[in-house]
Amino acid sequence: MDAKSNSKATPDPKTGSAHWSSERLHADAQRAVGGCLNLIREVSRISAQIEPSQAAERLIKRALFMGYELQSRTQNLVHDLDKLRALNDYMFTDKRFRCVSSVSLPCADSADLFRLETVLSRHVGAPLLIELLYAFLAERIGVALEFADLKPTCFLKWTENGTSRFIDVSRQGALLSTEQLLQTLHDRFRLTTCEPTRLLETYSFEHFITDYLLAVKSATNVAHNPEVLLFLQDTLISYQPSNLQYVGERAILHRRLGNFKSALGDLKRYFAFHDRCKAPPELVFLYDEMLALMSKKN
Repeated sequence: MDAKSNSKATPDPKTGSAHWSSERLHADAQRAVGGCLNLIREVSRISAQIEPSQAAERLIKRALFMGYELQSRTQNLVHDLDKLRALNDYMFTDKRFRCVSSVSLPCADSADLFRLETVLSRHVGAPLLIELLYAFLAERIGVALEFADLKPTCFLKWTENGTSRFIDVSRQGALLSTEQLLQTLHDRFRLTTCEPTRLLETYSFEHFITDYLLAVKSATNVAHNPEVLLFLQDTLISYQPSNLQYVGERAILHRRLGNFKSALGDLKRYFAFHDRCKAPPELVFLYDEMLALMSKKN
């Protein structure tokens, strides 16, 4: 599937995950074409569905233009370290990008931090999106970075000549050794159980998008945006189809929106693989309610 068809998908709150699993950008495309560009495409698609006034293609073009600007500044640089320094100057000094944690803003504003349009227009956003943009721009100038698997933090991993170092986007691209990263994790996040071997683990395409979707969900007001939440839940399930928790959560959203048949379908799927005795009481009650309701209709 190409990016154009992906970005024009239109959510239907009455449908289930099958619709969205055919629309999402598959991980194989990342491996075949270039990871960060395809992540930008998928995040653009999701951002455009949340805020329809922001066309996905326009967001992608804005990100690509930044890549062209940076390429013009670094065309005479040979070493990756020099390129990363130029990237830091471009992104954090010239463009003044900055990370803002969603917990520091009122709930009504925090969802904006996870929209690519906000990052590209205001130069401010959640660390996860600033990290993605940084990795994308590095990729455009020939520096390969990976996403470090260190929840709840956002670090990028750069490996040169067998030695790994880590980039802290919340500190304007500061470059850290493994020892410095461990100290940072302890000082800033009070993480004391992170082993050095775990620093070798990196994000997959699905892993990054799943974490992004979960972050957007947590920042979205369920009372005011149930259809947006349903779209996010559909997309989550398309990336994690075997996760029964997501299926159960979608059943609750369908019930809230009055999609009783879809809610029952999700609950049947949930209880086909989950012991009723061990299920959350809310889902058991909802299942019985939907069975009774649909039997009356029939």
